[in-house]
Amino acid sequence: MNNTLIEFWRKRTRLRPWLIMMLVGLFIFIYTFQAPLTLGQFHHNLPLILRLAAGGIILWGGYQVLLVLFPFLQRFKIKRIGRNRVSLPRDGLVYLLMMTVLFVGSVLSRENMLMLVFAMMTGPFVLNGWITYSMLKNIKLKRLIPPRVMVGETFTAEISLENNKRLIAAYLMEVNDDFTNQDEKLDASVVFRRVGPGQQLSAHYYVKLMRRGLYQFGPLQVSTRYPLGLVKRGAVFAEYNEIIVQPQIGRLTSHWADDFFSIAEMAQQNRSRRGVFDDEFNHIREYRSGDSQRAIHWRSSARQGELMVQEYHQNRNYDLIIGLDLWLPASSDQDQADRVEWAVSFVGTLCREHLKYSRDTKLTLISRGNSLELLEVGIGSMGLEFLLDFLATLQPGKAQADEEFIKVISDASSSRSRTVVVTTRKESDSIKHNHLHTMFEERRGEMNGQWRTIEADPAILSRWLVLETD
Repeated sequence: MNNTLIEFWRKRTRLRPWLIMMLVGLFIFIYTFQAPLTLGQFHHNLPLILRLAAGGIILWGGYQVLLVLFPFLQRFKIKRIGRNRVSLPRDGLVYLLMMTVLFVGSVLSRENMLMLVFAMMTGPFVLNGWITYSMLKNIKLKRLIPPRVMVGETFTAEISLENNKRLIAAYLMEVNDDFTNQDEKLDASVVFRRVGPGQQLSAHYYVKLMRRGLYQFGPLQVSTRYPLGLVKRGAVFAEYNEIIVQPQIGRLTSHWADDFFSIAEMAQQNRSRRGVFDDEFNHIREYRSGDSQRAIHWRSSARQGELMVQEYHQNRNYDLIIGLDLWLPASSDQDQADRVEWAVSFVGTLCREHLKYSRDTKLTLISRGNSLELLEVGIGSMGLEFLLDFLATLQPGKAQADEEFIKVISDASSSRSRTVVVTTRKESDSIKHNHLHTMFEERRGEMNGQWRTIEADPAILSRWLVLETD
């Protein structure tokens, strides 16, 4: 009950006009029963007409209130037949109300002058409707967008309008575009001032999508109020596109090489070496935030007058196995949602770095979200693109950690593999027996190669991952 009241209070601004409409309709409906004789003096059918109008107002207002309170009812919304749309802007509603008053007054009072004024006002109203209808005939709309982008990346959507009429130009054409995913609904619009006969023009708008996943674009809606603004006529074009919004990819800091496998290798092989594997020196560059102080090249820093670091390309001739435990509880908060996005971005960055510098190796991604998925990706840009598309549409699950996920990872491991398991679970909040790290420790004898579990806490991952922001 309390949640319903809170939701009602949040949507009060959207509900207010429809509630006022219902109150006005209720007042008119009651008044027709309180003063039927007074209204009957004007016309004997006037009380009945007002009751029908009031009933329609109340029903329409109630229908809109239900759509606001229960968004899932939108799928039962009455579909408009055909591609043409006709509506009245505020100016047109006022104009139509004046015409209605004049018409009703002329009928009830039998005054020819009022009827003459009504007829004179009808001309511009009908003319405006005919002009808008003529301008919308024989036009085509197209949309051009890239097939995939990254979260936070600004891209351009191009809308082209082609006017195939021979004589009539199209003026003040407003094109509205809708794009949605499972969490949000967005829209954009562009305006074409004039498109001459046989002419094709393009307009652009800029989009920055902040949620990964699959977005559906369409349909395109075009409308115009030219020239008087009394009638707004539009058309709907079945122009649909899809765009994949990939997770945000950053870069790994030098702390990743220092913290991840270097200690384990020193313990197992009893020899010291820099970095994760046999690093190959690449070049010296300027110091960036997050770089290790041990990588600073002091002689070059003294010559340049600023901090310079040595950058290595790592010779990663090993198979990388990444386990992604994407868990999101039913009653999640923003902190848990951030863990999910950080985990996906970290895994995507790790995959890109491995595929970029590896030679003759294999990358295996095992994810546990809504379902258990296993991907083996080859070296190359096409493999990375396929993997990022998969991460873009990966949804978290609500199930507890299970043995099947761990078994698949252990079966995929080998003596020449390194395994990284990233989990969004708060290990400190759960029972130790259910810790993912504890479950892997119990299977240590079955795990080959080196492995490590990482909790996807932004405070932890920010040591190794730097996400570029505008």
